[in-house]
Amino acid sequence: MADIRLRIAHADDAPAVSRLMRRVARRWIMPNQPPVAVIALEESLGARIIRQRMAAGLRFHLAFVDGVLAGAAAVRNNSHIVHLFVGTRYQGRGIARKLWEHLRKDCQRRAGTQVFTLNAAAGAVPVYRHFGFVFDRDPSRPRGKVVSVPMIYRDDGASQRKGRFDSASRTGTRAAGESVSTASRPRQAASR
Repeated sequence: MADIRLRIAHADDAPAVSRLMRRVARRWIMPNQPPVAVIALEESLGARIIRQRMAAGLRFHLAFVDGVLAGAAAVRNNSHIVHLFVGTRYQGRGIARKLWEHLRKDCQRRAGTQVFTLNAAAGAVPVYRHFGFVFDRDPSRPRGKVVSVPMIYRDDGASQRKGRFDSASRTGTRAAGESVSTASRPRQAASR
């Protein structure tokens, strides 16, 4: 297996993060969204907006495979996962899990977080359920323009994570798939 490296993003990573996220969203999320949601997604995944969100405190975690950006995750307030994207050619290699575990441990270390929420793309629900997330039926959860499935993870110890499946370098950062054409797999891990 290729070498996977994880690190926190810097402002100069924003263009590569934007390319990766837009590419994955266009492939896996946008086809099932109403036009108003597609516009909102395109705008929210632009490099300028990502850079602004980093400056405002959104913490981005990046995964690199052999020096190429393969995945990105972002968390707000050390508890709400805003994004978790893995490039199509890198899906099925455990990168989403590594990003999730890295993000979770970082939030627990920084803020003692035990409860995480996210709004999953419909196709990503099985991935998140495998990570231990369950459907969040809290009616007070705000809804946005993007069609998604609210989910929640409670770190109540090892029982939730064990078998509970209910049903690089800053310079020269490239986004996955920029120079290599690859066959796609019908998998995803994306949230908003």
